Amino acid sequence: MPLKNRVSIGKSAIFVSMRFRITLLFLTINLVSFGQKFRFNSGVGTSLISWHEQQMTLDLAAEISFQNPEKNHKTFIALKTMGNITGTAIDRNTYTFIEPPMNNYNQPILPTDILQASYRGGEAQAGVIWNTIKNTKKIHLTPVISFYSRSLARKINSMRSEYIEEEKYSLHGISGGMGLVIPGKTIVRIQAQVFKPLYEEVTLYGRYVGVPFQSLVSDKHLNFKAKIQVVKGKFGWTLNLETLNLGGAENPKSKSIKASQAIIPSTLLTYFF
Repeated sequence: MPLKNRVSIGKSAIFVSMRFRITLLFLTINLVSFGQKFRFNSGVGTSLISWHEQQMTLDLAAEISFQNPEKNHKTFIALKTMGNITGTAIDRNTYTFIEPPMNNYNQPILPTDILQASYRGGEAQAGVIWNTIKNTKKIHLTPVISFYSRSLARKINSMRSEYIEEEKYSLHGISGGMGLVIPGKTIVRIQAQVFKPLYEEVTLYGRYVGVPFQSLVSDKHLNFKAKIQVVKGKFGWTLNLETLNLGGAENPKSKSIKASQAIIPSTLLTYFF
């Protein structure tokens, strides 16, 4: 092969190799930049809902956040779902329901029949946290504000697995609070928030209710939430305490629902990707 052609081929190979390395470098930079800007974590845990009854739930949670490395705040979206593990017997002395029509196809529910409650719920939050400075060794405060949605439902069945009725609360509003971050090899985060519902409704479903009845709750109350989170490496453990003050609803065409309070302590084991 002529020397000129060999030199041309050699230069071409070097050019291709350099272009490949430059492309690989840019891809690496983009991936590192993406990893610096976006963070994702997911977790599993349990809650103990003290509402009309006490009941344990299994919880699944996930959160994605975005932060420009040049900024000192981040935006986030957090989701959580709660599902009951077992049913809980209800107190028939404090619970009333719409009686079924008497005919050949319906068996009456006797006062001695055992009824069970099953709880489920969820929450969604999207907002901004300030003063999220990375690699700082100073203890600092982190204000937070977000749009917040919360749901909590109570389903009633008989021991014969007959569906009787269900009441479901849906709350949507604004949440704000303050956090405290203690840096170190083990990071400790403490946060307290107040949630103000701007829209709250309760829906009554039932086997004998007919069309579900939706009622807006007029007496909206403040709700509170606090948490302590300990993070070591890619793992975190969180202890939450939430107080939900649920308003009542008067419905002359159906069953009226009294105001109530749910206190929900929970734990969550989290993995940070």
